Amino acid sequence: MKNFFRRVFNTEFLPMSEVRKIKVILVMVFLTLVTAVTIPLSIFFDYELVIKIAVIAVLVLVLFLTMFLIKVNKIMASIQISIVYTIALAFFYMQGTSGFYAYLFFFIGLTVIVFYQELFSYLTYGTFMTALGIYYVIYHQTNLAGASNLIGSVYIYIAILSIFYLIFLLQVLYNEKLYTELNYEWVKMINIIDKYQDDTMSYLEDIQKQNKKDPLYENVDFQNAVQEVSVFIYEQFKEVGKEITNVLDLYIYIHEKGIDHILQSEELSVSTKKVAVRLQKYLLNKRTNMISIVFNFFTRFRDTAPYRENRYDYSLDVLAEKSDEQIIAVAMLYTYLSNEMTIKDQWGQISKSMTHDEIRDWFLSSEMLEFLSDAQIAFFKENEELFKEYLGKKV
Repeated sequence: MKNFFRRVFNTEFLPMSEVRKIKVILVMVFLTLVTAVTIPLSIFFDYELVIKIAVIAVLVLVLFLTMFLIKVNKIMASIQISIVYTIALAFFYMQGTSGFYAYLFFFIGLTVIVFYQELFSYLTYGTFMTALGIYYVIYHQTNLAGASNLIGSVYIYIAILSIFYLIFLLQVLYNEKLYTELNYEWVKMINIIDKYQDDTMSYLEDIQKQNKKDPLYENVDFQNAVQEVSVFIYEQFKEVGKEITNVLDLYIYIHEKGIDHILQSEELSVSTKKVAVRLQKYLLNKRTNMISIVFNFFTRFRDTAPYRENRYDYSLDVLAEKSDEQIIAVAMLYTYLSNEMTIKDQWGQISKSMTHDEIRDWFLSSEMLEFLSDAQIAFFKENEELFKEYLGKKV
């Protein structure tokens, strides 16, 4: 129980599957209490005794079925059944009583549905529950109006239920939009990290080749260490630890021949190929899940440069030390601006390049002090006719 409450208070750090599991457990605890209260209250319902016993028995069976689905980790199925269970309870109250208490149960049902924050479930079950509530209010308007003694109270009941539904519909839509955007940003960041790690892996391979070093998986000490650790771990679950050495040999063999060679080989069994596919994400000669773990672990213990407000240097004095290199850079910048389209038209489309006067005004502006020094700007002013004649756009 202590572990469960700890997970409840830390749901922001759990995957969505675990969050759904916690939600359905909380809902089933609530529905269990409601069912327990319903059993003694059922004596006041307008049903025959046989129907009361049958309905309550079915509700209890469905309750145990949902708990079993949670136990076997069928979370989505248990969510759907718990929602249907709530609607069934609403039917039981709606047909058994005719008053304000049955009307309140529609709000309870909508609260259970919106608690899951599932858009499809809310649009289907939530809409059905709201429509059922409106039908109930219209059908039992005499009893409801008599309870409040207000003129037009039926319309008030319908309006309150409809507004309740619409408010939470907007909230679910907003959460769905937010979750989609966060998921998109997460996928985008993962793709960026994958690209960086691919480049890093390729760079490391080039360094190893230049230094004439053997890959890590060919190192005998590394192979012996992996074998000893693998045998030790395997012996914790099996009696004979030597069986794992066959898997280790296959692991090294995949590095040497490649996974495609393993899968196309007619000499290897199907079970061996299945093991090879499972080992593929632990390879060390390409950017795999194992390499990502190593990179992520390494970067956590690597000191990073202290924060600077301007972390990137744009000044030519810093980028190029020699004066002739700086002059060449200014000439390249002028050539690019005068020949490449960089100016937007009135429709916001990049359609023309800068003229000499526009480049001159830009070079002499205060914004360029971050990029060009006074000496470089003075050189441009002294030789701007040469820039225009030899580096400007040729008509």
